[in-house]
Amino acid sequence: MALVDDSSWDVVVLGGGLAGLRAASVAAAAGASVLLLEKLDRLGGSSALSAGMFWTAPDLAAYRQRVPHGDVELAARLIAQYEGDLAAIRESGVHVDAEPTLGVMGDFGRGYSFDVRSYLDVLTARLYACGGTVRTGVSTLEIERTGGHRFLVRTETAAGPAEIRASAVVLATGGFQASPELRAAHMPAVGADIALRSNRGSEGDGLRLASSLGAGLAGDLGTFYGHLVPHPVAGFTPEKYMVFSQYYSSHGILVAADGRRFADESRGDEILNQDLAEVDGMTAFLLFDEEVRSTYGVAEPFANFGRVDRFEFAVAGGARHATADTLDELVRRLGALGVDADQLTRTLAGDVEPSHLARRVSRAAPPTTRQLAKLRRGPFHALEVQPAITFTLGGIAVDADLSVRGQAGERIDGLYAVGADIGGFNNYGYAGGLAPAHLTGSIAGRAAARRTLGAPAVALAGAREGEAC
Repeated sequence: MALVDDSSWDVVVLGGGLAGLRAASVAAAAGASVLLLEKLDRLGGSSALSAGMFWTAPDLAAYRQRVPHGDVELAARLIAQYEGDLAAIRESGVHVDAEPTLGVMGDFGRGYSFDVRSYLDVLTARLYACGGTVRTGVSTLEIERTGGHRFLVRTETAAGPAEIRASAVVLATGGFQASPELRAAHMPAVGADIALRSNRGSEGDGLRLASSLGAGLAGDLGTFYGHLVPHPVAGFTPEKYMVFSQYYSSHGILVAADGRRFADESRGDEILNQDLAEVDGMTAFLLFDEEVRSTYGVAEPFANFGRVDRFEFAVAGGARHATADTLDELVRRLGALGVDADQLTRTLAGDVEPSHLARRVSRAAPPTTRQLAKLRRGPFHALEVQPAITFTLGGIAVDADLSVRGQAGERIDGLYAVGADIGGFNNYGYAGGLAPAHLTGSIAGRAAARRTLGAPAVALAGAREGEAC
């Protein structure tokens, strides 16, 4: 017998990462009664594991170039709101760098490093101060539409099942990367044993619940964000996700076991990570020279992160590797590790035919001889790498107000989705994680509150409106 909650809520938010906490705190500050449900025993989600870079495309033209199949209307909304949300973070009192980091993810993004873990605490405290309630260890099993444009949310807790009533629901469950079943369904070209570089609770609850209510899908569900990490690797635990990531892969070449390359490496590690996921065996050797190792290989990927020799760290973690004074000797050593040495010699001489092990090469830009010029000065290094997934890029269809759209494009009144649960903003090309999470949370939280409180439907231009109770 289900336990019926003794009160109903204006807004129920599912998921306690940055997007969910932002949506919940904004809705509560606007005057709504808010309940946030988190399935894990602590808040923060994958945001708490990140480096804390609040970044996205600097303008719509840059976005179109990086994400050519993205949702331009949604992107325009988020980019226009960026400065207001950045100001709100600054005014919270947490550390935000005074100067921007330019060229985030290669030569593309612009953003600011900030103390994301302290900011998650600020949002939690603000939610409580505004009368909100948080419950952890709660799994959401089902959402049902009821009379009067309301929802019945069926959950499972340590005390047993419970039913909660809500006027509006915000889905902020962080994507479906932790679900082998959903990855198999939506990412058939990606190996089942891909490394998870994420919290373990993002198992597609938002996608499942939205689909049960007739939601449409948006974006390429086979795409995802993550970074290359060593293979094999021991101790790949959350506190080491960042130091194991080989952000500098765009400064070398990647060769599969057949000695061939499979993509133009200059496009960036987050793109190569997706390409390698569609190569048989999901492993390749990253080849680079000493100049790259001593510069890009030890550089801070984000401000305030700290320097670390990523090659040395990977080797200490058990990754297969080789070092040699000449490329010819490096080829011989990689041959002993199972790489086709004869073909690798031809590859280094300029053969750019894509690897026969690539399962889907049409999306990847083909290799170019231009990248070979980066192998200049010995000693030369090779590190075996594998793809890792942080969050999925395709997901629930939404409009620019983050209202969920049905399969025919209609709005599902009162249902919103934010952060990594949505599809369309990122789509193979990647335009940020923390900033879009915060921005979508701002919009959806205020929209949900205004809907349930009966406020007029006006443009939500003021991202800093209602920051405190």
